[in-house]
Amino acid sequence: MHDNFKQVRKRRFYITLIIAVCPVLIEAQVIDTSKTINTWQLMHNFTRFEEVALDTNTHQIQRDYHPIFERGFAYEQLGILAQAVNHLDFFKRPANDFFLFGRAYEPYLKTPGRTMFFNTRVPFTTLAYSLTPLVDAREENVTALHTQNLNPFTNFGLVFNVLSGRPLYNNEGAKATRTGLFGSYARDRYSIFGSVYYNDFRLQENGGLSNLDTFLVEGYEREFQYPVYLNDSTGSHYQNLSFFLTHKYHLVEKQLITDSLGNTSSKGKTFSLSHQLKYDRHYRTFSDEHWVEGEQYPTSPDYYYEHSTPLDSAIENKLTNVFQLILGDPDYDKISIRAYAGHELRRFGMLSPGKEAVPVSMAVIGVLPMRYDTTFRDSAVAGFNSHWYNDVYIGGHIAGPTTGKWDWVINGKYYLLGYYQNDFQLDATFARSLTGKVDLGLRGSVSSRKPHYFSNHYSSSFFRWDNDFSPTYQIKGEAFVHSNELEMELRAGAAFISNYLYWDSEAEPRVYDKDLLLLSAYLAKHFKLGGFNSENKLLLQATTGHEVLRLPLAAAYTSNYWKQSLFKGALVFDLGFDLYYTTTYRASAYMPVTGVFHLQDSQTVGGYPYLDVFLTLKIARTRIFTSYSNLLQGLGGFGRNYFTTSLYPMKSRYLRFGLAWTFYD
Repeated sequence: MHDNFKQVRKRRFYITLIIAVCPVLIEAQVIDTSKTINTWQLMHNFTRFEEVALDTNTHQIQRDYHPIFERGFAYEQLGILAQAVNHLDFFKRPANDFFLFGRAYEPYLKTPGRTMFFNTRVPFTTLAYSLTPLVDAREENVTALHTQNLNPFTNFGLVFNVLSGRPLYNNEGAKATRTGLFGSYARDRYSIFGSVYYNDFRLQENGGLSNLDTFLVEGYEREFQYPVYLNDSTGSHYQNLSFFLTHKYHLVEKQLITDSLGNTSSKGKTFSLSHQLKYDRHYRTFSDEHWVEGEQYPTSPDYYYEHSTPLDSAIENKLTNVFQLILGDPDYDKISIRAYAGHELRRFGMLSPGKEAVPVSMAVIGVLPMRYDTTFRDSAVAGFNSHWYNDVYIGGHIAGPTTGKWDWVINGKYYLLGYYQNDFQLDATFARSLTGKVDLGLRGSVSSRKPHYFSNHYSSSFFRWDNDFSPTYQIKGEAFVHSNELEMELRAGAAFISNYLYWDSEAEPRVYDKDLLLLSAYLAKHFKLGGFNSENKLLLQATTGHEVLRLPLAAAYTSNYWKQSLFKGALVFDLGFDLYYTTTYRASAYMPVTGVFHLQDSQTVGGYPYLDVFLTLKIARTRIFTSYSNLLQGLGGFGRNYFTTSLYPMKSRYLRFGLAWTFYD
C-alpha cells in the first residue's frame, strides 16, 4: 500500500511538472515546417506575416509580362513596356508623400510592402521570359527568382527582372532593371525580416506625336515615319533604392494551461516589441543634350538657363525608424492594441539655376545698355540645393480578433514635427463573416495631408514655382462585399476632398478652389460553367470636379476562356480572349521634363475596345503562352484611336509569346 501511495504521488508530481513547464504559446507565429513551401507577406505595419497563395496557374500568364497588372487593370500608358503609367482607379494612386517625380513608375516598383517571403523545405526557383518579336520594336521581360532555406527557420532569396522596349515610334525606348534580396528568420519569441531592392529606369522621351491628325486620319506605312516632339538626345533616368529591416521579440507570452482534468484555459496576454528600420532613395534626372532655344515641347515652358544644355535632377532621401509596442493576439483576443512612434529624416534636393538677373546680350558698355532677362536666367552652372526635415509621428492601432464573426480595425497616425507637421490619418474597418463564405463590411478614413515638398518648391531648366498650398483634406466611406470562395468582390463608396491638388494644362501644380465629391464602385466576379470561365472587372467613377479630375465613367476588363485538362492532368490549356474598354474622356497628357501626368483639352480618348486572343499551356511545371493583341485595329469602324494617354498611341496589332519554369525538387 505504501508503494501504491508513492506511485500516486509520483504521477501527480509529473502532471504538475508538465503543466508548469509546458504552456503553449498561441500568439507567437510559428512556421509550419512540414509544408514544402510557405509563402506570406508582412501586414499590420510590418508586425505580422500572413499567408498568401503562390500563383502557378495558367491563366493571366499572358498579362504577367507587364508588372503593372499586379496592381490594377486600368491605366493611362505611353504604349511601351517600362514607360510611365497613371492609375485610372483614383484611390490606387500614390499618396501625397511619395516622391513626386517617381509616381509614374510606382506601380512597377519592388518594395518591402510587396515582398513575398518564403520558407521552403527544398530550393525554389522560377524563370520566366516573354517577347514581342518585332524587329525594330522588340519588348522583352526576363525574370529569375531563387529562394531556399539555410535551416528550418531561416530563408533567403533573390529576384532579378529586366524590362526592355525598343522604340516603335521615334525615341520612345525604355529599359528597367528591378532586382533585390530578401530574407527571414522566425522561431519561438523572435522574428526578423529584411529586403534590399534596386529599381532603375532608363528612358528615352519623345513627348508624343507632334501631328495627331496625321496619325488619326492619313496614316503612314511605318510607325517611325510619324513626327514626334523631342529628338533622340532627350531622356530621363529614375532610380529607387530601398533597404528594409523589421524584427519583433515577445517579451511576455500568452499561455494555454491544461489542468489535471484536461481542461484548457489561457493566462495573460502576449506583449511584444517591434522595430523597423527603412531607408529610401528616389532620384530622377532629365536631359536634352542637343536642345536649342525654340525647340518645340508638348507644352511651352519657360527656359531658365543661358546655356543650351538642359539638365535637371531631383532627389529625396528618407531614413525611418519606428518602434512599436504590441499587446494581445490579433487572431484570438477580443482586443489587441499596438502603439507606435516613428522618426523620418528627410532630404529634398534639386539642381537649380540661380535667381540673379544676368545679361543675355552683351554690348559695348557706354554705347548701348546691357539687356537683362526678366526670367532671371543663370549663365553659370547651377547649384544643388538640399533641404532637411526631421518628421516625428505617433500612432495607435486597436483591433478585434480575425478568427471571429466580427473583424474590426481602427488605426490612427499623427505628425508632431517636421515638414508634415499636423498631418493625420485615421482609418477604420468593420466586417462581418456571413456563413463563413462572404465578408460584408464598412470602412472609412479621414486624413489631412500636406502636398509633397516638390509641389510647393521646385526650380529646374523649364519649371519654377514656389507655393504654399494648404493640406489636402479627405473623408472617404465605403461598403464592401468579399468572398474568396465565390471569387467575387464588390465595393462602393464616396470621397469628399478639399484643397485637391492637380496639374494644369501647362504641367504646373494648382489647388482646386472648390470642394470635390468623388463616387466610385468596383465589381469583380469569376463565373464558371463546365470548362468555360469568365473573369470580369468593372470600375465606375464620377466626380463633381471634372474640370480638374478627369476619369472615364467606366473602365471594364473581361477575360473569357475555355479551360481543358488532358492526359490525366499532364496538360492543361486555356483558349480565349481578353477585352479592355473605357468610356470616352479627356485623358491626361504626359510631361517628359518632370514625369507627371497633367490636364489637356485637345484630345478625347476611350471608346476603343482593346481585344487580345490568347492560348496558354501548362505542362508539368512549365507554363507557355502566346497572344495576339489589339486585334480590332482598323476594323469595323474602330479606326486608329488606340490611345490611353494624349499623343501616345498604344501598339498596333502585334504578337507576344512567353514561358515560365518552376523548379522545387
